[in-house]
Amino acid sequence: MSQQTSNSSALPTEPPELAARREHLLATLEKEAKVATGTAEPVLRKMHELLANTQPGAPFNPALYEDVKTAFVNFTKAPVFPPPAIIMECLAFMQERQVAFLSASQR
Repeated sequence: MSQQTSNSSALPTEPPELAARREHLLATLEKEAKVATGTAEPVLRKMHELLANTQPGAPFNPALYEDVKTAFVNFTKAPVFPPPAIIMECLAFMQERQVAFLSASQR
């Protein structure tokens, strides 16, 4: 039995600015992951997967969240300096997305 389920039915409609920002971040993550070194490379690849998984209609994959966590734990144990700025941009996007969806669901 698959652990993936559709996440589109429970979520409000995604604001267009979030969709556009995600597309920009996905392109940047892909570009930066190709040249990343050390533990930064798996973090960027997993962040790419995570952001791609937030697209409307994408199946929810709970294992992906554990994979992202593991990549970050490994990164904190052996960080790459300077850390790629895109990581913080992605975290900010995820926070903004959560706030937007929480706000929309409370209306």
